[in-house]
Amino acid sequence: MAKSVVTCYPYKSKKIHKNKALKKYLKPGRKQMLNSKITKAVRLALMYGAASATAFAVNAEEAEENIEKIEVTGSSIKGTDLAGALPVDIISAEDIKNTGVTSVPDLITQIPSMQGFTTPTSSVGGGGGGTATASLRGLGDQYTLVLLNGRRLAPSGSGGSIDLNSIPLAAVQRVEVLTDGASALYGSDAIAGVINFILKDSVDMSTVSVRTDRPSDGGESLNISFTTGFGDISSDGYNVMFSVSHDSQDALKSQDREFAKTGLLEFEHNYQPYFSINGSPNAIPANVEVEMGEGDDVEYKNFNPYLLKHKGCADNNAKDPGSQNCMFDYTSTLEIVPESERTSAMLQAGFTVTEDIEAFATLAYTDFSMTPRIAPNPTGGIALGKDSVLYDKYVREHLTQDEQDAVTEVYATWRALPGGNRTNVWDTETINSIVGLEGVVFDNIDFNTALVYSTSERTETFTDGHFFKTWRNDIAAGKIDVFALPSEFTQESLDALEAVKWRGLNDTTTTESISWDIRASQPLFELPAGEVYIGYGVDYRINSYENIRSEENKKDTRWLDGGGDRDYKLERETYGAFTEFQVPVLENLTLSAAIRYDMIGGVEDSLYEDENGNVSTQKVNDNENDTTYKVSVRYTVNDDLVIRGSVGTGFRAATMRQIAEPRVRFGVTGAAYPCPITDPSDPRSAGCRPTDIQYNILRQGNVTLSPETSDQLSVGFVYAPSNEFSFEMDFWQVYINDMVQSPSQPYLFANASKFNDSFILHPDPNNPNRDLIHMVSEPVNIGVSRNAGVDWKVNLLNELSFGTLKTSVQGTYFQKSDYTLAGTDDVWRSSLGRYGADEEIVFRNVINAQSTLTHGDFSHTLRMNYRSGWRDAPVTAQRGTIENPEYVLDSEGNPTTAVQSDLVQLKVPSHATFSYKFDYLGFENTVISAGVKNIFDKAPPMSLGDAEGHLVGYEGRYYDQFLRTYYLSVDYSF
Repeated sequence: MAKSVVTCYPYKSKKIHKNKALKKYLKPGRKQMLNSKITKAVRLALMYGAASATAFAVNAEEAEENIEKIEVTGSSIKGTDLAGALPVDIISAEDIKNTGVTSVPDLITQIPSMQGFTTPTSSVGGGGGGTATASLRGLGDQYTLVLLNGRRLAPSGSGGSIDLNSIPLAAVQRVEVLTDGASALYGSDAIAGVINFILKDSVDMSTVSVRTDRPSDGGESLNISFTTGFGDISSDGYNVMFSVSHDSQDALKSQDREFAKTGLLEFEHNYQPYFSINGSPNAIPANVEVEMGEGDDVEYKNFNPYLLKHKGCADNNAKDPGSQNCMFDYTSTLEIVPESERTSAMLQAGFTVTEDIEAFATLAYTDFSMTPRIAPNPTGGIALGKDSVLYDKYVREHLTQDEQDAVTEVYATWRALPGGNRTNVWDTETINSIVGLEGVVFDNIDFNTALVYSTSERTETFTDGHFFKTWRNDIAAGKIDVFALPSEFTQESLDALEAVKWRGLNDTTTTESISWDIRASQPLFELPAGEVYIGYGVDYRINSYENIRSEENKKDTRWLDGGGDRDYKLERETYGAFTEFQVPVLENLTLSAAIRYDMIGGVEDSLYEDENGNVSTQKVNDNENDTTYKVSVRYTVNDDLVIRGSVGTGFRAATMRQIAEPRVRFGVTGAAYPCPITDPSDPRSAGCRPTDIQYNILRQGNVTLSPETSDQLSVGFVYAPSNEFSFEMDFWQVYINDMVQSPSQPYLFANASKFNDSFILHPDPNNPNRDLIHMVSEPVNIGVSRNAGVDWKVNLLNELSFGTLKTSVQGTYFQKSDYTLAGTDDVWRSSLGRYGADEEIVFRNVINAQSTLTHGDFSHTLRMNYRSGWRDAPVTAQRGTIENPEYVLDSEGNPTTAVQSDLVQLKVPSHATFSYKFDYLGFENTVISAGVKNIFDKAPPMSLGDAEGHLVGYEGRYYDQFLRTYYLSVDYSF
């Protein structure tokens, strides 16, 4: 009998079938009759999640003959065993459909081991920048390697993080998640694991799919896709597949959700009423800061003219209980889920070159647009001048004659609500192309080689709500009346606002990656227990990242503060080589060992600008290199039980931007803070304000960063005594040394003396004639991060008299997640089950459960998503209510001007949501699906932490904001 080779790549899982008769046994759903040994191996592999594809034959003898070589995710070696030593979770097309999600970022949230990623919500006033990422183990997206058909993509930034918005869900055949460090094989940024998106490679019918989602109020979405193809690689010698899709997501407003509509929070804690005003001193009508005196004798008086005149603040404002200022409820103006639109096209082709070699090509294009609308523009302190008509009309009457005589300047802090929300459009175009060869040479060497070109261009365009700082002249002149109610704004003021709006392209960020790799495996020699195999390969990459301001931006007509932002173009090359051995020590014991060398080139900035303004190409840091290893073992105890484990090391250089980004503006702090300069003799104290304010941020790289190193360990087992039941569990541990991170804003301000260089005097963007304290955000090597936990999964299959019931329960339990605080060696903090110093939350338990009942032409899926509870950030809250605060009493029992406050730390409860999906297959070539997500309309729990800056009262990063959502989809094939 002629041998049949089935080659399964961890990257593409491409199959080459020399024996055409075997093809029919690979069709999904066909029952296979195998002997005990092969049945167990296949069953373990499938439940194990280790095999990228399956190959079966009609009987044991044929199976032994036909199943020749496969390559599993996490190993470069093709062998005859379907089960590997590493935990790999495979999410099939059917699994994806059963989750009810409509995009790749949404799919990622369904994986229990995923924590700490960037979501679309992060673009609502946070640092998302229109992107969405993946993060395993809560370590951060920079430690998770994302592949498309086994190859790297152009990152969204200057490191390895991939924008998942660039991957169309309609084109995904399955997702393979390696939840184990794989730096020794895949490269230095695979410390937490690997996610490989496998695209559809061949279809024998054309399919049109339409889906619409309708939440209870706001946030509708529509998804349309078309997939077609022709040719069969085994019979025709070629195949071609084409897919195009269009997705649109409407915005969801904060006012459409009870839990999100206000930042003026009132709640009960320990049977005591409390309130927390998460507002901005940039109010409407405006607050006033009157500067009196000069030099060391300067004094300030703060108040809100509208408050003093009307004995209360205007709508959507609340009185600051500690002053005569009003605080604007900016949360009420937000869109908590941004509007977005995606158009994608993907072409895949393969053809036979020779009997043993096949060529393949992939071309994918995505145009993704996101439009966040955040709170209206805050002015900061706009200088009016004491000769302003607004001073005469609104301010003078609230000053004594002595105060009027001492006035040197008057500042207004205002929110430009009549000018509309600040609206940015992030438009990202990505192109990913792969061409390569795979097959067998010299009879026994399996190889795979490819050239990859990938690029991503992201533009930021201001479309509304941003202003030229020349508006301060119109404000001082009274053309824009910042002390009027929004409803009282005259047409003259509206026209004046419109005339100073800054619209147009702000900047363009382009990332590009060109890479080539070749990998191969072959048998070396025979041992009593089997053949020893070797895998080996090399890869080379050039990555570039550039940020170029628009010509209008370069004119520096918006801020009028002398500029400071710079263009930069960063580039570095990397190369690596690895070798892996697979040794059958005993018939049931296999040892694998891999070693890899990586060279990470120094960063070159071809637009480097020195202090004199001269531009040249400079290499800003040195090359970094290291050798890492991984050793794994698989022990087959018997037909029912497999034990597996691995240990390894990792190495990761900081991203190009973390190293070489020049100083640029980066918005304002997410919350208001007191001045970090407490010493009056410090010259910087002149840049302090008398009240808490949101500080301007300057961001920059750090050329002194050291590379990170890591140690990974995992050990687990798979127990599968029958086709109806399996249970797998893996303990994992990841330690990272010299971790690179920017200290959080609360930590920096709370430890200002430790980060003295992070606070500088810099020109006020609203008044270049004065300097204010600015916060400098700079990455540092914070120290050590220790993370450990357990992944587990249970599969059940019940054949009932009327149908089949499949149940899967999968979870991640975190045992440890802590880190040293920046600037310390032995001060540890944790984000496990609590809001941490890094403004993140690591849930101790994340569990997903799913049951699918199939009978006749019907299928029903019930799904549960569960997250454990956590301790909220400790926040100072005031006693009483906003209308009736509880004031501190003096010694005689009379109320003072100070409000009674306590440090409050809420316990956020666990959270579970349920979803249901119904499929009907009774019509020929048609699948009709209907479902409801979040059946019980469960809202996110209340929390007081404020990581994103704009979303207040709950955590939008971790919970469903749409609430109950109904959807309907139709797939028609022809």
